[in-house]
Amino acid sequence: MTFISVEFLLFLTIIVGTYYVVPHRFRWMLLLLASYVFYATLSVQFIPLLLISTAFTYVIGILIEKQEKKEQKKRLMWVGVSVLVFFLGWFKYFNFVNDSLRSFAAWSGFDYDVPYKEIVLPLAISFYTFQAISYVVDVSRGKQKAERHYGYFSVYFAFFPQLVAGPIERAKKLLPQLKTEQHLDYDNISYGIQRIIWGFFKKTLIADRLAPIVASVFNSPDPTGSEIVLATMLFSIQLFADFSACSDIAIGCARLLGIRLSENFKQPHFAVSIADFWNRWHITLSMWLRDYIFMPLAKGKKKREQIYGAILATFLVSGIWHGAAWNFVLWGLIHGIYRVFGDHTKQQREKMASLVGFDRVPTLHRWWKIAITFQLVCFSRVFFQSHSMAEAFSHAKLYVTPASWAPSGMVQAIQMFSLLDLIIFLVVFVVVHLFQHIERTKGSAWDWMARQSAVTSVAINLFLIVSAFLFGVSGQGFVYGGF
Repeated sequence: MTFISVEFLLFLTIIVGTYYVVPHRFRWMLLLLASYVFYATLSVQFIPLLLISTAFTYVIGILIEKQEKKEQKKRLMWVGVSVLVFFLGWFKYFNFVNDSLRSFAAWSGFDYDVPYKEIVLPLAISFYTFQAISYVVDVSRGKQKAERHYGYFSVYFAFFPQLVAGPIERAKKLLPQLKTEQHLDYDNISYGIQRIIWGFFKKTLIADRLAPIVASVFNSPDPTGSEIVLATMLFSIQLFADFSACSDIAIGCARLLGIRLSENFKQPHFAVSIADFWNRWHITLSMWLRDYIFMPLAKGKKKREQIYGAILATFLVSGIWHGAAWNFVLWGLIHGIYRVFGDHTKQQREKMASLVGFDRVPTLHRWWKIAITFQLVCFSRVFFQSHSMAEAFSHAKLYVTPASWAPSGMVQAIQMFSLLDLIIFLVVFVVVHLFQHIERTKGSAWDWMARQSAVTSVAINLFLIVSAFLFGVSGQGFVYGGF
C-alpha cells in the first residue's frame, strides 16, 4: 500500500473519518494502529525492529533526563546514539563495509574471509533513526523533555504520513501537535486534499513518466554523451518531482489530521549557489546535518581550514546516509568540495562578476548563477544515479565533454522521448513552472489558491486530477523510500 494507490486513499479516508469521531484521548491509539498497519503492508518483517528501536529510544531518553550531571547525560547520550547507529549500520552498511574490506584485502594480498550476508534493508530505517537520534541528543542537551507517554512517543516515532520518507521531524514540533486536540476544520481539509492532489500530479505525470526514459539511458551499455547530458538533467527533474511529491502527500495527509509537518523543498533548482541549494533541497535533512553533525564538529573552531573540514565531514555523512555505495560517498564529497570552493572563492567571484558587468544587470546575474548551480548539481547526480564507480566516472567524463553538448547530438538525444511523452512533459513542465512563479511572486501558492473563488479552485484541482487520471503512470516506488 504505497501513497500512490487507491488502497492508500481508502485507508486514509477511513483513518481521517474515524479520527474526528473518536474522543481525543483515544486518537493516539488510532494513529499508532494506522501507522503500524501502513508499515506492515510495506515491510511487515521489520515491525519488530521498529518496535525495538522505539522502546530503546523511549527508555534511553528517560534515563538521560534522570541524570543529574552533564557528563552522565552525555555518556548515556552516546550509548543511545551508538546503539541506534549500530542498528542502521548493520542493516544498511554491513555488506558495503564487508565488500570494501574484501576488495582492499584482495588488492593488498591479505587474507579476508568474512562471507557476504543476505541482509534486507528495513524500510524507512534511515529516516526514523535520524529522528530518534535527534530526540536523544535534544533530551541530553535539555532542549526536549523526555516523553513519558509511551503511546504518544510511539506515534511520534512511526507517524505514518512521514514515516517512509520524511520530512524528518523533531519531537519538540510533532509531539505537542499529537497531544493537542484537533478539530475538524475546512481549511485544513481543503489544504490537505490540494497538497495530496499536487503530489499525485507531480509523481504520476513527471517522476514516473520520466523514470523509464532516464533508466533507459543509464542502463544502456553504450549511451552517447548527449544522452547522458539530457538524461542527467531529466533525472534531476525526476528526482525533485518524485521526492517533493512524496513530501507533498505526507504534508497533505498530516494536515487532514490537523497536524503541520515541516516543508521539505523550496524550489531548489532556482538556487543561486550550492549553499542556497541545500537551504532549499530536503530541508529537514539539511537542518538535521547542520544541528547534529556540522555544529558539534565546528564548535570552538576558528580557523577556516577547520570549518572546511567540518563541512566536508558533514557532506560525507550526507552521502553515506543516502546510500551504501562508494558513488554516494563521492557524491557527498563533491557537494562538500562545491561548498568549500564556493566559500573560499566568494570574493574573487564577486570581483569577476563586477568586472564583466553582471552587477549592472542583477537579473541576468541571478539567472547565470541559477544555471551554473543547476549544472553543478546535475553533474553530481551522475554519481548519484550511476550503478558503480567505473560507470559513474565514465558518465561524468561524457557529461563534461564539449562534444556531448553539440546541438545536433542533443536533438538526436531528444528522440528518447515518444511524441506523446514529450508533449505531456512540456505541458506539465509549464504547469509546474506557473505554480512556482506564483510561489516566487505571491509568497505562497497555497495562500494564493485559498484566495481564489470556489469555481477557480475547483477548476484547477479538477484539471490536476483529470490530467493525472488520463495521462499519469504509476508503479514506480518513491526514490527516497529506498534510503
